[in-house]
Amino acid sequence: MNIKSKIFKRKSGKSEGKWIVRIEYFDEILGKKRFIERAADKRNDAVDERDKQIEDLQKTHGQVLTGERMTFDDLVSICEKNFYKPAVIVEGRKIAGVRSIQTVQTQLTVLKKFFGNRLIRQITTESLTDYKLWRIKNGSLNPSVKKNKEDIVPVKLSTINRELSTMRRMMRFAFGKGWIVRDIFFNAKVIEMSAEIERTRLLTLDEEMRLLAACQGEREVTYKRKKRGNPNELEEIKAVHNVDNPLLKGMIILAIDSGMRRGEIFKLRWQDIDFDNNLIRILGTHTKTERERIAPLSQRAKDELENIKTFSKSENPFPAMDIKRSFATAKRLAGIDDLHFHDLRRTAVTRWIQQGTSLAFAGKFAGHTQLQTTMKHYTATDTEIVKEITDRMNDFHSQIYQAATNQKEFIN
Repeated sequence: MNIKSKIFKRKSGKSEGKWIVRIEYFDEILGKKRFIERAADKRNDAVDERDKQIEDLQKTHGQVLTGERMTFDDLVSICEKNFYKPAVIVEGRKIAGVRSIQTVQTQLTVLKKFFGNRLIRQITTESLTDYKLWRIKNGSLNPSVKKNKEDIVPVKLSTINRELSTMRRMMRFAFGKGWIVRDIFFNAKVIEMSAEIERTRLLTLDEEMRLLAACQGEREVTYKRKKRGNPNELEEIKAVHNVDNPLLKGMIILAIDSGMRRGEIFKLRWQDIDFDNNLIRILGTHTKTERERIAPLSQRAKDELENIKTFSKSENPFPAMDIKRSFATAKRLAGIDDLHFHDLRRTAVTRWIQQGTSLAFAGKFAGHTQLQTTMKHYTATDTEIVKEITDRMNDFHSQIYQAATNQKEFIN
């Protein structure tokens, strides 16, 4: 690019007596001439400033001046127009946008609260560490998880990592456009995936029976209310509630037996279920990896789906709904703690492997693109597996001891 520069000493005005650096260049994107002017006390400082400005212009193809005035909020708006927008699906493949747009929008909202009106050229690698510490100190910013406004609910390290990953894409986009002169995420050890605590929670068979039982039948609820005719006195009332929830029960069984993700279950259509061959076809547009796969359909899952079909009027067995409250209620009634819906998928794959399915096939049915994913996240050991290994070791040691005893008796 053609860059012109000159250095002179100003004779009047606010900068009288200072050395002025004036740079002229042609902005090919805007299609017009642009100017940069800087002041220095000494001529040598002015020369250094000129060299720095020319170097930045050459690195950024003349876009550094645009970046000088750009705030983080401005960058968010640009990224939302370019790539952080709802996914565009063509022939079963995502060609633009992001699938989990609501998640990204939540992440952008949190990032804007910290970086907000800050100029992007002023955001450094140290700023990323400051953000991380700020998130840990303030905890979750979601008011729905707080009982009181003053409560601080700890935020998971994985959540912070995902937010920083979203920001990394934005800042590298700005770097590629020439709005900033360096990649602040290069060699910045702020996204530490290895420091995340991996979940190893599995659903035991006893917990499974209690959880499914909590999705059906009736339960008695006792509560107090003001007595009629005497509002100053409370009376105890017992009421029987019907807790039948075939949709939740069906989702739980599908997750445990078919290993489907919650989003895949929500997007499942009746036409994707092959009741004759006992399998489920999961479209690539419905999966995390954008690859179509087939999942097994157990008899009990089949029975639940056929029951749902008798009253369903939708093309989906499980129309998009919020199951957080109903799943939390079922867990409470079953007396189960620390169980996420995704743990059911981990339970499914682990059981497949325990039942003799090879690691490769288990990963294929689960939709993993890499075998390491299956090994890392879905073969966790729980009490039952450890007990089984212990029993095998005890049997082995018992056989050795018995063989040694028999040999000794034979010699004698």
